[in-house]
Amino acid sequence: MKRLAAIVTAPFLMAAALLLAPAVVSPAAAEPTPLIKLAQQSDNPFSALVGKRRDRAGDYGPARGVERYVLASDDRIFLFEERGATARVRFLCSPEDTRLDCILDASGPAPEIHLLSATRGPRGDVIYKTDEGEAMLRIAAYGGATVFWPGESQGVAASKSFGDDRSLRLAFEDYDVALRRAQGASAQLSAMIGSPIVFDVSAGRRAVGDNAAVLSDAVLTAAKGLAKVADDPTGAGVIAERIRRVAFLPGAAPAVALNGSVLEILYVPNQDIRGRPSSAKVAHYLEETL
Repeated sequence: MKRLAAIVTAPFLMAAALLLAPAVVSPAAAEPTPLIKLAQQSDNPFSALVGKRRDRAGDYGPARGVERYVLASDDRIFLFEERGATARVRFLCSPEDTRLDCILDASGPAPEIHLLSATRGPRGDVIYKTDEGEAMLRIAAYGGATVFWPGESQGVAASKSFGDDRSLRLAFEDYDVALRRAQGASAQLSAMIGSPIVFDVSAGRRAVGDNAAVLSDAVLTAAKGLAKVADDPTGAGVIAERIRRVAFLPGAAPAVALNGSVLEILYVPNQDIRGRPSSAKVAHYLEETL
């Protein structure tokens, strides 16, 4: 009788021991569920708007596709490309556009590509700012946008449109393009400040067939930065007095420096738009230094 009771009781004792023992979890079982992973990794503010996972790869991650926006006021167009915690924006040129990057190169307009950082705003909006902290674009939770067009202080409403636009990266350019832009910039800036100023790209001359896209774009952004400061009569006078030449030099990192009467623009070949100073950075440097 006792033996039978022991046989019957044993399974219940073993089950109780298993319930009370510390759990042993295999490495596979310890992995978070897909929903938990999504909550842990989706820290990009834009992900809350689109409702799907965004990589934490920053500007070096894959582009999400280019979106086209049209201004409600006058049908001007800008392109937006979200890249994780950063984004790129390009304000396309209209037929009567007088912006320097639209008229500098006689072979065609080359509007600057702006690199922006995303911050979370109120009501689920995402605000995109330049490195200098200037807000350039706000995208609302419902998908509409408010944009601060270059040179304008008031935001303008914009809505999504349709287009098949390529990724916002620098297209291949040879040295002749950089030289042509430098000649155009010399003429434009000399007229603005009322004194000769030479854009010198000779240090960037390389073998035929090499990609001079970053150098070409550096000429454009430097000219824009100088023009922004020269737009004020006082700024134009100071530039005319202090700067005689703008030299473009390959370097380890993009930078701006004043060396006597030479404004040095350091650029990094083959690093796309991260390889040159933006026009805003050039203008900020001049405003703080001159």
